[in-house]
Amino acid sequence: MKLDSSRSLLIRLFILAVVVLVAPMTLISLRAMGEFEQGMNPEMDKKAAAIGRDVAAQVDRAVGYGIPVDKLVGVEEFFAPVLTANPEIRYLAITDKIGRVLFLRGAEKDELEPHYQAADLEMSSAEGIKASIGTYLDLALPVAPRGNLIAHVHVGFDQGYVVSKLHDILYDVLVVMAASLIIAFEILLFVVFFNVTGPLKLVGEVVERARHGDLSHVPGGASGDEVGRFVRAVAASIRNVDDLYRQLMAYIDEVRTAHFDKGVVEKVGDVEARISFQFRFSNTGKPLVLHQRRATDIRLPLFLFVFAEELSRAFMPLYVREVGQSLFGLSPEMIMALPIAVFMACIALASPFSSRLIDRLGARRVFLIGLVPAIAGYVMTGAAVGVIDLVLWRAITGLGYALVTMACQSYILGANHHSNRSQGMGVFVGAVLTASICGTAMGGVLAERVGFRATFFVSAVLVLLAGIVISHMLDSAAPPAAVAPQPRRNTMRLFTNWRFSVLMLFAAVPSKMALTGFLFFLVPVILTQGDWQVAEIARMVVLYPLVMVVVLPLAARLAEYPGWRIALVALGGLIGGGGLLTSLFLPSELSMMIAIAALGLSHGLSASPQLAMIPDLCWTECRNMGQTNVLAFVRLVERIGSTVGPLLAAAFIPVWGVDGAVVALGGVVLAMAVLFAGASLAYGTGPHIEAEEDLA
Repeated sequence: MKLDSSRSLLIRLFILAVVVLVAPMTLISLRAMGEFEQGMNPEMDKKAAAIGRDVAAQVDRAVGYGIPVDKLVGVEEFFAPVLTANPEIRYLAITDKIGRVLFLRGAEKDELEPHYQAADLEMSSAEGIKASIGTYLDLALPVAPRGNLIAHVHVGFDQGYVVSKLHDILYDVLVVMAASLIIAFEILLFVVFFNVTGPLKLVGEVVERARHGDLSHVPGGASGDEVGRFVRAVAASIRNVDDLYRQLMAYIDEVRTAHFDKGVVEKVGDVEARISFQFRFSNTGKPLVLHQRRATDIRLPLFLFVFAEELSRAFMPLYVREVGQSLFGLSPEMIMALPIAVFMACIALASPFSSRLIDRLGARRVFLIGLVPAIAGYVMTGAAVGVIDLVLWRAITGLGYALVTMACQSYILGANHHSNRSQGMGVFVGAVLTASICGTAMGGVLAERVGFRATFFVSAVLVLLAGIVISHMLDSAAPPAAVAPQPRRNTMRLFTNWRFSVLMLFAAVPSKMALTGFLFFLVPVILTQGDWQVAEIARMVVLYPLVMVVVLPLAARLAEYPGWRIALVALGGLIGGGGLLTSLFLPSELSMMIAIAALGLSHGLSASPQLAMIPDLCWTECRNMGQTNVLAFVRLVERIGSTVGPLLAAAFIPVWGVDGAVVALGGVVLAMAVLFAGASLAYGTGPHIEAEEDLA
């Protein structure tokens, strides 16, 4: 059984998370929302009354100076900032004592005046009179200097405001609940795989070796729970057999040395030969401790780290716009795109360095090293005071991101054989996707409730938690295996492999251009122009990883067959480019939704197959340069597309506007996808071995 991919176990874990979390969270949320609704209406009445009394006091003061009510100047201009500061207040009005509208802002006179004239407001109290007028709830407060009623101040707020706020809270509660379920599932997955199924699988391998006479290893990594005691018991049994074997060998040597009867010596030699033939023990004097690297070991810390980065996904351009809009004469759009591009460029530049550091120190230690610039970057990004320092801190964060993600990929590749390479990378992609879903959605909620800056501080805390998890793994797992020094080659010579060049330039690069240029940059910019809140933008952006989660398992299974890999990458590119062109003939919001879903479908089809194709297309290069170095170069080329994407989209905006920028970017991506689809017809199937003498 493949414990790392046991579907039944995953299903049971998810059901457990649902049962444990959903019911209590639902009850708590419903109760909290009920109390919110009960307390909201009185607070709204108090706020409307306070605003109305303030306006009435101003009018009363003006009348006290001898100015008639109908002769007041600048009243509607006075209303404007009040309405702007209080979005729940829909209009402010002043009427004379018989209900004629003198001043009004925020609504139509013909809609309100008939109700005012028909209402009996002569005897209105100081607390005011509430009345329902269409979709408005109107509060009328008297203006009566020295007890003489001369006018009314009307404060109107939307009757559906409370309901709309409840809906927003409900959406946020659902987002938090879904994110909590995924986080709980990831934690359960890690605990079960790391502390239960992993050790048991290791015991199974040791027992299977012992069944065939190999008693040279004992299982390692035992914890303090029941499973750990079982692992230690198995290890103790094997060590006991090893001790008996060594005692027997010592006795045989003693007999050989001290006994003069050749017959006895021959019989003892026969016993030794039979034991040596049937059993194998360690040559070091004691059994070796067997550790096993599993792709799932790194999943939880990777999830936490990517979760931290994805918190800012839906609002990064908006945060840049808030921090500052002036830098070396660049356009506002280019300034908003610059931190995204610099972040991606630093990841690209740091990837080759990361691979060399991994070869020297091991994946886990490099993960820990990468946490330092990541934490510093998030903290200082949240404290940024201008565009220049914001770009600097995003660059430092990109360095940390490159170190951590490359360490995770290297660890996963080292834990999986060639036969299940796509499955192992599926662990990486799966962790990234679930973190994207949780992080993007939760980031929108956090930014809406606590602000942009505080959200970056939350990211720093999550990165610290990832480091704590990795530290625990370092204490309880085997040290990284020594990696033989690999000869340094000029990785640019990979482009002499034309299949690799076509894959990178016409599939990998445009894919990343669409991701960063459209999803990371254009989507927040376009939706915020349509008065979307940050939480709503996040819910729209999260459609991308949701679609990928649905598509990815099928694509990963198909990617196990080499003949399907090229087709999936080509199809994904065509779908992604075509999806960006839907704004040509569909309304803006609908086309945006379709484009995001198409991009998710595109990358879901092509992500795993594209990575799995590299060792097939570059079989000799991977052997001569090292697979980690080749993979680092692949990431470098991909990040070039990630860097160019937002800058290209920002350059399109002054020419064609934001909607036109989506179409232009889609045209570029689609054209490159068509070129790849045509060239891929000449790829053939199976590993492609270039001339070894060219790379020797």
